[in-house]
Amino acid sequence: MPVHEDKPAFVRQKTYFTVLYVLNCTLVDRKYPDILMGGLFKKEDFSSSEKAAINELIYGILRHMARLDYIIEHSSSAVISGLDLNIVNILRICTSQAVFTAASPAGIINNAVALSAHEDKFSGFVKRTVEAIIRNKDAVVFPDKEKAPFEYISLCHSHPVWIVEKWLKELGNINDIEALCRANNTVPPLLIRVNPLKTSIVALQKRLNEEDYPSSPAVFSPFGLVLEKKDGIFRTDAFSKGLFEVQDEGSQLITLLTGAAPGEIVIDTCAGNGGKTLFISGLMKNKGTVIAFETNAAKLGNLRRRAQRAGAANIKTVDIKGLQEYSGRADCVFIDAPCSGMGVFRRNPDAKWRLTAKDISELCAKQKEIIRKYSGLVKSGGRLVYATCTISREENEEVVGAFLEENNDFSVISPTKTNPDLFGRFTTEDGFFMSLPNVHDMDGFFGAVMMREL
Repeated sequence: MPVHEDKPAFVRQKTYFTVLYVLNCTLVDRKYPDILMGGLFKKEDFSSSEKAAINELIYGILRHMARLDYIIEHSSSAVISGLDLNIVNILRICTSQAVFTAASPAGIINNAVALSAHEDKFSGFVKRTVEAIIRNKDAVVFPDKEKAPFEYISLCHSHPVWIVEKWLKELGNINDIEALCRANNTVPPLLIRVNPLKTSIVALQKRLNEEDYPSSPAVFSPFGLVLEKKDGIFRTDAFSKGLFEVQDEGSQLITLLTGAAPGEIVIDTCAGNGGKTLFISGLMKNKGTVIAFETNAAKLGNLRRRAQRAGAANIKTVDIKGLQEYSGRADCVFIDAPCSGMGVFRRNPDAKWRLTAKDISELCAKQKEIIRKYSGLVKSGGRLVYATCTISREENEEVVGAFLEENNDFSVISPTKTNPDLFGRFTTEDGFFMSLPNVHDMDGFFGAVMMREL
C-alpha cells in the first residue's frame, strides 16, 4: 500500500466513523465490506472523495492488518489480544493513516481522540498509543527473512502463517510465496469484458473513451479492457445498453477454457450471478443452448436480468429436475466450483482472515460431490471443465485426481488443445490451467479440462 503524497481531499469525521463501523461488522459479525459499503453509500450523503477514503482505508487495513498490528504492538505498549476490538480498530485506522498516507500527525491524533470519545476508560490510552505509534513506527524491526521466513512473510505481507506454510508446501519456493503475498496486497485493476453479441473490443473502447472512460487492451484476454477509472462506470450508456460486463481477466480466461462454440449444448452447473454464463453465450453467438443451474434464487434472478440486458437469448435456467433431463447430452459441462477463494485475496482481503484449514477440508468434500454429481451430464466425446478461483492443491489437483481415479472414462486434455497461443503460458506440467496474481497480474484461477471417451 503506497504512501499517498498528494494533499488529501477534505473528508468529514463521519467518514472515519463509517470506516470503524464497517471494520467492526466485518471482523466481528463476518459481514462483507463491499456489501456494507454499498448499502451505506446509497443511504448516506458521502462525497466522491469520502467514498474513496472509506474504500481505501477499509481495504487497506484488511490487506495489511497483520503488519499494522505488529507495528502497533512494537511501537507502543498496547497488547492487541487484551483490547476490545473497537479500540483495536481505532488504532488500526490511525496506524494505517500514519504508515500509508501523508496525513499530518496532528490530524491523526485528532482523529484518534474523536473516534475514542465515547470510550471513557480508554480515550486517553488511545491518544497516548497513537502518539507513540507516530513517534516510533519507522523504528519497528520485523522478523528476519532468512531466519524466520514464515513469520516474516506473515507479518510483513499480512497473511496467516498457516496459509504461508500451505503455499510453501504446495508451490515450493519461498521467494515465489513472498511475491504472491505481496501481490495479494495490491489494488487489482478494473477489467471489463466486451459483450461479443453486441459490439467489438475496438468499438467498445472507442465508445467508452467518448464517455470519458479511457482504457487499454487486456494483456491476455482478447475480450478484455483495463479501465483507468471506475467511479460511475455502471452509469455509462455503454453499460446500460449491455455492451460490457465487469470481469477479471482470469475469470475471462477460465471461461474461454470451456471452448464453447455455436450450436453446442453447454451446461453451467454453478452459474451464480451469471458472469461466466453470459460470456459462454457470447462465445456461442447465441446459437445452441446454455443451460444455467443455480440453487440461489436471488442470484438466478440477477442472471436473468443481466442476460436480458446482454441480449443473451440462448440461456435457459433450470431447476434440478430440468438439469437431469440433459444427462449424457452436454457437449461441455462447466463446473465453477464453490471454493476457498484463495486466488482472489486482492479483491476480498477479509477472506484471508476468515478462512480456516477446516473450511478447506469441508469444501473439498463438497467439490468432490459436485464433480461426481454433474459429470454424468457430459456426452461421449464431450468436455468436463472443473474450475476454481483458489490456489489450493487440495481443492484443485487433488479433487480432479480423485475424480479421475473413480472415472476412467474421463481423461485430462491440455488447455493448449483449446487455444495453444493463449493458454501455453498458463499450462502447468500436469496439463492444468493456473493463473497467479504475482505472475500474470490477475486473479488466481485453476482449471482442468477433461474429455469423456467416445
